[in-house]
Amino acid sequence: MKRKYIFIIGGLLLFLFCFYKLGSAFAPGSYANAESYELNYPEKKVIEAAEKVRKDNIYLHVGEGWEDKDSTDYWHHIYFNFHNRMLLTWTRPSGKNNTTFAFVRIQDSNSEWKDLNSAFGYFENRKIKKALEEEILAKMKIELEKKQNK
Repeated sequence: MKRKYIFIIGGLLLFLFCFYKLGSAFAPGSYANAESYELNYPEKKVIEAAEKVRKDNIYLHVGEGWEDKDSTDYWHHIYFNFHNRMLLTWTRPSGKNNTTFAFVRIQDSNSEWKDLNSAFGYFENRKIKKALEEEILAKMKIELEKKQNK
C-alpha cells in the first residue's frame, strides 16, 4: 500500500514538472525569458536614466550604430557594453507612470547572443543577474531618485 502512494506522488510530481517545462517551451512573446523589473517612473525618465548611466560609466558605453531607431515597435531597446560583451535591454510603458525595464540577451565570448534565464545554468544566471542589477539597475534607480527629488 505504501509503495502505491509513492508511485502516485512520484507520478504526480513528474507530471507537474513536465507540464512546467512544456509551458516554458511555449512561453508567449518575443522576449519570454527576459528578466523584467517594474519601475515607478514614466518610460521617458527611465530611458534618460539608462542613457545617463551608460554615458557616465565609460565601461558601459557602446559605439555608434547601437541606438534603437525603430520607434514603431512596442519596446525601446538600449544596449550596454557589459564586461566587454554586448547586453540588450528594453523598456516599455506599463501605465502612465510605470515602466517595465528588462535584461534580455547578452553576448557570449564568441559574440553569439544568449537569452538570460534560459541559456545559462542556474548559478551562472544568478551571478550574471546580480552583477547586472548592481552595475546597471541600481545606478539607474539612483539617477531616477536624483531627478525626482529635484
